[in-house]
Order: sequence, then C-alpha cells, then structure tokens
Amino acid sequence: MNRVLVPLELDGSMPLLGAQAHRLDGQTMGTTWQVLWVAAGPSRSEPVRVAVQQELDLVVAQMSTWLERSELERFNRAPAGTWHTAPEAMAEVLEAALWLAEASGGAFNPAAGALVNLWGFGPSPRYTDPGFVPPTDGAVEDALRLNDWRALQWQGASRRLYQPGGLRLDFSAIAKGYVVDRVSRRLKDMGLPHSLVEVGGELRGQGLRLGGQPWWVDLESPPAATGSARLPTTRVALHGLCVATSGDYRRVYTHGGVRWPHTIDPRHGRPLANGLASVSVLHRECLWADAWSTALTVLGNEEGVALASAHGIAALFVQREPDGRLTETLTPAMKELAG
Repeated sequence: MNRVLVPLELDGSMPLLGAQAHRLDGQTMGTTWQVLWVAAGPSRSEPVRVAVQQELDLVVAQMSTWLERSELERFNRAPAGTWHTAPEAMAEVLEAALWLAEASGGAFNPAAGALVNLWGFGPSPRYTDPGFVPPTDGAVEDALRLNDWRALQWQGASRRLYQPGGLRLDFSAIAKGYVVDRVSRRLKDMGLPHSLVEVGGELRGQGLRLGGQPWWVDLESPPAATGSARLPTTRVALHGLCVATSGDYRRVYTHGGVRWPHTIDPRHGRPLANGLASVSVLHRECLWADAWSTALTVLGNEEGVALASAHGIAALFVQREPDGRLTETLTPAMKELAG
C-alpha cells in the first residue's frame, strides 16, 4: 500500500486565474538544478534564470571544495594559527553545521574534509581515477586527528574562525540544501510564491502548482535486492516543506570485494557499514533536511531514530536486512504527517 504525507498546516492561497507553469534547469555544484514556478500569464524566464544563477554562484564562491579560490578553500589552505572572517552565507551554514555536530555527537562533522578527500570523494584524488585505492589504516588515523570541529574556535558574533592547521571544512552535506532555501526565498521576493526548487535531489516546495494541487514528489526508494519486494511508494505534498535523502546507493565503489559508500562516519574515519540503505528527512528548511539526513544516516537505525524523535524530526529510515529485505522505520513526526 502506498503512503501519502501532507503538511499539518495548509496555506489556502491559490495561483491567480490564467496562471501558467514555467520551468528552468541547469548544472551546478557537480550536479543539476531545476526550478518550476507558476505565474499569472506569460512570465519572462531570463530574470528568473539570472536570480537563480546569482544564488548558486554565491554559494559556490563561498563554500565549494572544488573551486580553489572559494572562501572555504582559502580557509582550508591557510597556515596554522591564523584567524579568518567568514562571509555571511558561509557563517550561516557553519553555525548550523556546528550545532548539529554537537547535537549528533560528531556524526555530522563539517570539519571532516580530510577524510572525504582521503576516501576519494573530494576533488582529488577521486575514487574514479585509474589506480585509486582506499587509504591505509595509518592514513585514516592521521586524517582523524585533523577533523575536530571544536578546534575552529568559532566566534559567531564576529564570524571569526581559527585554522589550527590542516583542518579542512567540507559543506557537501549541507550546502545544497542551503542553496535550495536561498533560491526559493529569492523567487518569493520576486513575487513568485508558487515554486518547486531542486538541487541535486534536495527539494523545497512553496505555494501550489496549477489546479490548486501541492507539489507532489515521491521519496527516493533504495534499490531492492534481486527477488526482494520493493517498499511502498511514499508520496509527499511539498507545500511549505523540504525533503532530502541520503542513501548508500549514491556514489559508491567496490575495491577488493568491499563496498565503500560515499557517506563517511567522521567519528571512526570510514565509510558506513551500518546497514542503512537511506534516510529521508522532511523539514521546513532544506538546509536542515539535508544536514539531518546525513547525521541520521551515520548514526544508524537505532541511534538515529532516537535522536530524530528527541528533536521532532520527520524521518523515514530504510534498513537493509541480512536476508536482503528492506524494512522501514518512521519517526513519530513522520507518522504524524502520514495521518
């Protein structure tokens, strides 16, 4: 039986009579983006494209690990013992990331860039490069000594942070959600309150689509083992809601018969092996949906459900059982959305 999730509060405003649907898409941050919106009558797409690109470019310029001149990479390459002032957007993301690092006991860690690179999921070397091999235990131990987020000595009021030496920030588990929020708010400020924004699979819906329907999306479903039954489809009304999914089936490689998914447990320095296939999180802010989905994936089914429940997070956990079956666990907040 399929499942339908709807927000607890609905905004009754409708697109104006004669409204039309519009769509733009493109590439950013190593992935794709798309924006759908409803506007009364013909709508010039160029101002929307310019606005969207400005928001994307701002986040890339401040937070990309792939752009050598980004503010993030300048900090990552800075000498030990130096202080730096973070630009406003980067500071906003760092503030949220550090809060979740503390709340999750380090399961979410924005200072795990050295580990991300070591396992081939950063800019270089890449796991797709010819001859790439997973790191040795000694290399992992060395990287673990460089991922203490507390060593940043973050001073939020002045947006100052400290480079202790070798610490590498990585916002790949939160930046896409953040830019989705920025684009969505920018559209609303432009007088476009009915839109669906997606960047790399993270989505935020506001207002309604044509016909007064919410923006319906289906949660990603992990691939089931051969011969195993698939899970029911979960359909969500993204009406003032965002969704993000972390899964062990994205960006994964096999070496020596061992499967290495891209999500790394920064507490132990290795890719996950806790059996979680995916975690989907619904939240009013995509930044938090993105970050929470990663933190809960790292924590695993038991600890993750407990932490999400304690913070009122709506999450759907999908576990791979030893016999190949997929099983689901919904937090109380997610069950409430399901009625």
